Amino acid sequence: MSTKPISVTIDEQLLEYANAEVAAGRARSVSAVVNAALARVAEADRAADAAVRAAVQAVRSDPGASAKVRRMTDRLLAQSDVRAAG
Repeated sequence: MSTKPISVTIDEQLLEYANAEVAAGRARSVSAVVNAALARVAEADRAADAAVRAAVQAVRSDPGASAKVRRMTDRLLAQSDVRAAG
């Protein structure tokens, strides 16, 4: 995989963490820490997207599930409205 140097601004606490990882020998560089973190986020996003697509497909293929999802959504939205008002 090719790499490209860039400049980013990160919170001081995150930089301290990254430097500590390097100092402890758990990472080769701050860049390696950032790459590993972004790779985990990207994989989690891909997995979440796949789960949503699968759930949507399941609901589309089952009218009973579709009604259940609508009821659950309505209930969650109502709870959200109550919390926002409180």
